[in-house]
Amino acid sequence: MGSIHKLLPKLILNELFVRDLMAATPPSFALGYVEERGSISGFLALRPEVTIPSTSTRQGFRFGHSVLGLGRSPILHFAFEFYGHATYNSLVNPGNPIVQSVLSTMIDTEDYFFFAINPDQTVTAFRSKLEHADLAGLKTNQKHFKEASCTTEQYESAFNAFSKKPDPPGIVMTWVCRDNPEYLDLTEHRLELNPRPQ
Repeated sequence: MGSIHKLLPKLILNELFVRDLMAATPPSFALGYVEERGSISGFLALRPEVTIPSTSTRQGFRFGHSVLGLGRSPILHFAFEFYGHATYNSLVNPGNPIVQSVLSTMIDTEDYFFFAINPDQTVTAFRSKLEHADLAGLKTNQKHFKEASCTTEQYESAFNAFSKKPDPPGIVMTWVCRDNPEYLDLTEHRLELNPRPQ
């Protein structure tokens, strides 16, 4: 009798998004949509400069977020700690339409996907429920995010200041794939990923 393999569902991404993410210089970070079995979920993706070892990815990672700044110009900070390897940080403008769409979907579905795209173009995918504290924090700030009016200059200034002394200490990723609304369209330019069990 042959080996038995667990069949994992195909994941659909936007091909334009994937193309542009792969063309960006790592370490980079982006948000988007993924389709699994006809359902749409939000995802967070990072492209590290160095492969995240499987000994770390098998343990999962710790995800957190915070809001930097006050008033109408907040910056949303994400942190991903891979145990025994590294912590990755990214800053995004919560007033950005792509960020708002993806965050709204994450809050509505109470889950998200996470993709780590290694330099050899292998992808480690996680699907996770949002922890209560993260979900509550995103919900609490969601209305404030919709009213945010952070300019490109304000974002770049915050990014440069944070990069000099990241908190938590770690690698700061460049936010990419942030200005093309077509990235969120999964009806055209569909790209199938065929996951395989580790």
